[in-house]
Amino acid sequence: MTAMSASKFTPVSTPPFGPGVLGPITRDAGQALWDPDKQAMDPTRRRELQDERVRDLITKVLEHPVRLFADKLAAAGVKDPREIKGVDDLWRIPLTVKQDLRDSEASDPPWGGYRFTPPREAVRLGTSTGTTGQPTITVWTRKDLWIEYESGTRNWWRMGYRPGMIVTHAHPAYLYGGGVMLQGTYEYMGMLSLWVPPPDTDELAEQAVRFWTRVTPDIPFMGFATGRFLEVAGKLDIPLEDAGLVGLKAPLGFGLGRGGMPLMTAGAECYAYVGGPCGQSPGAHIHEDWAVVQAVDPTTGKEVPDGEWGNLTVTTLDRDNGLLRYDLEEACALLREPCECGETSIRGLWGGRFKDLLACQGTRFQLSELEAVLRGITELREPSLEYQVERPDGGDAPLVVKVEVATEDPVARDAAGSRCVADLREALGITVVVEILPRDTIPRAGYKATRVIDPE
Repeated sequence: MTAMSASKFTPVSTPPFGPGVLGPITRDAGQALWDPDKQAMDPTRRRELQDERVRDLITKVLEHPVRLFADKLAAAGVKDPREIKGVDDLWRIPLTVKQDLRDSEASDPPWGGYRFTPPREAVRLGTSTGTTGQPTITVWTRKDLWIEYESGTRNWWRMGYRPGMIVTHAHPAYLYGGGVMLQGTYEYMGMLSLWVPPPDTDELAEQAVRFWTRVTPDIPFMGFATGRFLEVAGKLDIPLEDAGLVGLKAPLGFGLGRGGMPLMTAGAECYAYVGGPCGQSPGAHIHEDWAVVQAVDPTTGKEVPDGEWGNLTVTTLDRDNGLLRYDLEEACALLREPCECGETSIRGLWGGRFKDLLACQGTRFQLSELEAVLRGITELREPSLEYQVERPDGGDAPLVVKVEVATEDPVARDAAGSRCVADLREALGITVVVEILPRDTIPRAGYKATRVIDPE
């Protein structure tokens, strides 16, 4: 995506800045950072702020008390808040994982024993997707939402978004927390947001594409669903430029090779907009004034060396409802070298969920790494990339990859299959068997497609 020219848009007037208001104060559209005082803060001062907020969090846990986290502290032998002096002492506290939240809600329904404020003092409720288990419930107060909106705005501003732009997205709605969070962030920032339904059917996708020809977005961002919209536009012979979709890749964020993707989120239940990339250095700048992000060895609870993969572990700061040492069970690597963009925070890389790692022929890799290779082959990605992988058993058998190709020319189909085999061998060091399928063979999804399937 090409960033819009800052001079093209005039910042709109908004209410006074602060928690609980509809929008922030107007910024100079030409400034590089949304909140320079926080994003370019002296690292020593930022660590002092983190230490102070960690101590406040521990005090709330023990004095409130917040049962789930108070039990974690008791297991670590921590009885007095003064025993945890700051970030350097967090390793003493046992990790909390998603199943802990599920178990807490099950034993004390519906809220569980990990809320810092009464849920009736919150203003929004959402749930996780529940794709891998019982959805957990998240509640946000006005302050919690303000922190998310400010954090998200830092990310989008850095990427060239400005008040007055028209944006679009296709996140699920209703109880799923991520869609309404993104919509609210766009509105808070001062952009006109077109929230279209996820394209669960061709009819819904057509409805969105045709509307975009009437009100064309400056920034089309549909995440996982991007390919479906491009595909349907092609079926309807709707020019992509008429719908503002020219040059769009599907989905955004892939194609970064084996180095990992920038860390944008730590899950809506934890910290939806924990950081974002600047485009000048690898990784995403972490909003450290509102979180301690660590790459942790889950066995010892201690941080791994910078640049190495560990479990993404987040302690949220200064919220009404926080999480202490929350292990998302996803791969994370941290980078601390100075960045030329002017931000002084650490940067994070996301390596995917550990449970989604594929093991084949002695190699372990993420599905995103395989997808990045497939996207490099024109015949496979146009009009959209549609593929599935049979889950390997970890042995030496070839990996089975099923992929659609639009052309019916047998020579071109064979060539695409041969290139897929060669490129995957070069990138991942594994042998694959490629099954070339006609278009519309693999089931489509409106949000997260099923890419890994059990062998037939």
